[in-house]
Amino acid sequence: MIFSISAKELDSTQNLAKELIEKGFGERFKSFVITAEIQTNGRGQRDNKWSSEKGGLYFSYVYYIDEAEIHNIKNLSIEIAQTIKEALEETYGKYGIKLFIKPPNDIYAKTSNGDRKICGILIETTPCKGKRFIIIGAGVNFTNKIPKELREKASSLYLLTGKRFNKKIFLKKLLNRLILKTR
Repeated sequence: MIFSISAKELDSTQNLAKELIEKGFGERFKSFVITAEIQTNGRGQRDNKWSSEKGGLYFSYVYYIDEAEIHNIKNLSIEIAQTIKEALEETYGKYGIKLFIKPPNDIYAKTSNGDRKICGILIETTPCKGKRFIIIGAGVNFTNKIPKELREKASSLYLLTGKRFNKKIFLKKLLNRLILKTR
């Protein structure tokens, strides 16, 4: 069983994960997950803003490795993207969604109107007391509204299928895969 923290609204699940690690929370648990219904300051790589309106799945999964093993994570970004893509395909592929990874770690859907981003991933590391904490943050567009300025670039599972899916069920499946991947 993984320890989890759920919030209605956070500035960023990544920021809270870092705060908790700095306060020693990471020493109590080998791994934990933080979810938020809304992020007011969601972000991606190079501090790009990630629209995080209600209806999306926003989470950070945290685990630690010994500092000496940091070299083993060089391909982690693409491996995590592949893990999330496979979980999405296994769960929602029957609805005709065709997904691909845009390196290093964004997940796009092929649509008749062009490719649309449905998932962004941000991986960060934080050192603390001889351990290195890995923070895997992701945002998956489920039923959240896509801002007008992003409609040519992004979509949601709802817009692609016309169906509303249970984010909690998907997250549980995904966390099982992530735990196996990161052991």
